[in-house]
Formats: sequence, structure tokens, C-alpha cells
Amino acid sequence: MPTLIHTADIHLGAPLGWLGDRAADQRGELRRAMSSIVDVALDRKADCLLVAGDLFDSNTPPASEVRFAIRELTRLTESSKGAVVVLPGSHDFLGTGSIYSAYRTEFSRAPGLTVLGLDDRTSVDLPESGISVRGTPPRSNRSASHQLAGLEPNPALPFNVAVAHGSVNVVPVAPDDHPIDLLELRTAGWCYFALGHWHSWREIEGTAVPAVYPGAPEVVAIDQTGAGHVAVVELSHGAATVRKERVGTRTIEERALDVTGAAGTKDVEERVVAAVAPNGDAIVRLTLNGLVEVDSGFSPDALLEALAPLYFHVSLADRDYHVRLGEDELRALPERLVVGRFARRMKARLEEAGGEGERREIEDALQLGVALLQGKDVLG
Repeated sequence: MPTLIHTADIHLGAPLGWLGDRAADQRGELRRAMSSIVDVALDRKADCLLVAGDLFDSNTPPASEVRFAIRELTRLTESSKGAVVVLPGSHDFLGTGSIYSAYRTEFSRAPGLTVLGLDDRTSVDLPESGISVRGTPPRSNRSASHQLAGLEPNPALPFNVAVAHGSVNVVPVAPDDHPIDLLELRTAGWCYFALGHWHSWREIEGTAVPAVYPGAPEVVAIDQTGAGHVAVVELSHGAATVRKERVGTRTIEERALDVTGAAGTKDVEERVVAAVAPNGDAIVRLTLNGLVEVDSGFSPDALLEALAPLYFHVSLADRDYHVRLGEDELRALPERLVVGRFARRMKARLEEAGGEGERREIEDALQLGVALLQGKDVLG
């Protein structure tokens, strides 16, 4: 039973500036993920490793990244019967100054490796395994052309795979974002559509045969909660069965935390740790909301410093918390504005409150109401 390993969006050489001083470490993880993909292909005795675009983050990656990629792909083809098919993507598109054209000699010397689009080649047939891979690469970083248009399966082989790097219109798609029409994924004769461009795992619904985005095999952006996998595709009787296999190390953990009543930075730190267990491979993205006492001493910068040793990287996505106003700040709210009139009415109700419990409820309502009227998202 033939096996295909499908990956995409590895983005070797990505700057990863959003990670600050951890960027170099994560670039190393991108390399490690690629090596893991080759290991999976070797372990599964895969007939083909298919890269559906953006092997590199740009057309000007460091030469060391290109040499590394060719070395790893050659490790597969020299150690097994497996072939490697690479489709250029939207970052490493096959246009003027393409990395694949610049290193044409090096890529062509690698046994069993084909870059679709070089020398106008749009297909690779593997008669021994019965697989035919067909695809037309992007020629620019933005394009309105449909890569699947004009591709036809090979009727002489039982397993026809179409590969494309773009956005399927099951969600709103910009007209120049390498569009793929859902109807194109219903064309007869194919057994699998290998897709790239979206960085989280996604299986497209409403198609005749499996159409899959494996996502980036390792995190390259902060919003990639579904990254870290490859698709293991088993082919039998003209059909494809897809299994998701993890190869990535880092994970994205997004949390929204209410910091209302926090006694200080240490208190908020403990709330974060309770919500996200310390993990040196976790990239934590926090949203803080609620009300913080003006004299609590809470500092978001001190919080990030305290959390840094516990996770790979921590950032504040949003700071939607609001400092609880003191008497002077409340009195200073202009009475001509709704927020000022609201504050004065709530203060009057406080004076009429019958007990401590009622006073606390009114005080909280006062602070929350003022914050909301000032446009603060204190409720998360």
C-alpha cells in the first residue's frame, strides 16, 4: 500500500522577530521539525514526501538553510526508494530571483528530488508505487490565478495527487490570495488534494476526496494554535486515508484571565501558572481583563519578567484590565458626560446602602460601569 507524507509551510530561515531573543532558538526548531518529517518518511517507508509550498520563508534565505534543506531531502532519497516533490509557495514563489532557480544545479543534483515548475515541469510519475503528483507553482507572492486550472490526472496510474498552495474559498478569500475554488476540489480523477498556505491543520469539507492543509510543522506565527503536524496519507484501491501525526515541539497557549482583585504582580503570576502549567516549550499569549486596585502594585512588565523562566515565550495579546479609580479620580469625571453622571448617581446609591455586602456590589458596579463607559473591555 503506497504511502505519501504531506507537509507544507516549513518556512526555513524565517526571522521570527515576534519572539525577540528566542527567535534563533525557534529557527533551530524549524530545522528540527524538517528533520523529523524526513524521519517520519523513512520510518513509514514512504513512497513520496510532498512539500506543498513555502519550504523557505523567502526567496533570499541564508545559504546555510538551503544547504540544510537539500541535505535533509537527500538523506531521504538516498536512504529509501522515496521520492521528494517540492512545490514553490507564496513566500518562495517561482518568479524572477527564485531561490529554486538560483540553486537549480544543487537541487537538480539531489537524486529523486523534483521542484515543480522548474523547466516547466508540472508532474512527477512514480510508476512503481502508482502515484502521479501534479501541480503548478505560484509565480508571485500574490496572485489571482487558479493553480489547479488545467491540471489533469494521469489515467495510467491509480493514485493521482494534485498539489496547490493557496486559500480555498470555504472562508472569505482575497481575490489575489492564490484562490482555490471548492468546485476545483470536486474534480473527478483525483484521490487526494495536497494543500499548503494555511498554517493550522484543516481538512476541507464538501470535497469528493480528502483535501488537507497539514499546517506548519512548527510554529512560525503567534496565532498558529493548530500547527505542528504532517499528514500521513495511505493510498489503497484508488482512495486516500489521511492520518495526522505530530512533529512539532512548541505549542501556542492562549488564555484570557480576570485580574479583578489581584493583590499584586505575584498574585497575577500565580493565576497564570494555575491556568497554564509551566512548560519550556509553551508559547503563552495572555489577555488580561478586569479591575485592578490602584495601590496593588501590579506591573505587566514585571509579570512578563517573572513568567519568562517558566515558558518558552510569554506575551500580552491585550491589556484590557482597568485600574480601579480612587475617590479623586471619580470626582474628576466631568458631570456633563454620561460617565460622570453615572459615577455620581452610583456614589449616591452607595451612601444609601444598607450593609457591607450591598456596598461591595454597588462599588463593583460603579467601577465596572465607569470602565465600560470609558471603552474598557473589562468583562473579557
